[in-house]
Amino acid sequence: MLSIERNEVILKILKRKKTVSSQYLCKELYCSLATLRRSLIELEKNGLVKRFHGGVSIVPDTNIEYPHIFREVENQNEKSYACNLALDFIADGYAIFLDSSSTVSHICPSLKKFKDITVVTNGLKTALDLREYDSITTFIAGGQLKENSTSIVGELTGQFIKNFKANLSIISCRGIDEQGIYEANHMQALVKQHMIKNSQSTILLCDSSKFNRSHFYKLDSFTNIDAVITDTAPSKELMNAILSSECEVLF
Repeated sequence: MLSIERNEVILKILKRKKTVSSQYLCKELYCSLATLRRSLIELEKNGLVKRFHGGVSIVPDTNIEYPHIFREVENQNEKSYACNLALDFIADGYAIFLDSSSTVSHICPSLKKFKDITVVTNGLKTALDLREYDSITTFIAGGQLKENSTSIVGELTGQFIKNFKANLSIISCRGIDEQGIYEANHMQALVKQHMIKNSQSTILLCDSSKFNRSHFYKLDSFTNIDAVITDTAPSKELMNAILSSECEVLF
């Protein structure tokens, strides 16, 4: 098992059990204690887990933004499904804001089917993925490259985005509840708020693992979002909250 795969399995186990022993993880991963220790040290350095003698516990993720390399491998099928639904909102000649999220990055290969697309993004990986397609003109925002991330954020990023007027913003989030949508990091939230403000319409890609999860930084209400695109139906309460703001729900 590769290191990245092992780390992802550890996080999935901890999200479910919260605290486990090292022996339990070694058994589940079919690995030695030394191999497990290396993975746990890496996860702890990234602020995702807390080690203690004989075991490990997950750090509550309310205000933690997981490194992109871990988020990229989470819920891939659900993310791809939502991205496919989002294609109906795109047309030839569109100017589009794409945030730096792993969810939104899944739409990049599908954009090649459109003609004369212009993309503005604060995602380093997203920009690199799009450079392969001759039909897409890509602008990448300047600013601070966030630690353990492929996101470019900060005041310079917001100022850069203000120079453009897009037909569509495609964004994701870290959580969604009846009050609105949330980010784990205020700098990410500010960049996405600039995108929303400077586009004619905005769609939110949000897989069902983010339902009914609030975070400290509120990104926006549903009033400024045209559609929430996900992989399964939200709860009745969440669905009503979204629809009452005249925001569409697609799944």
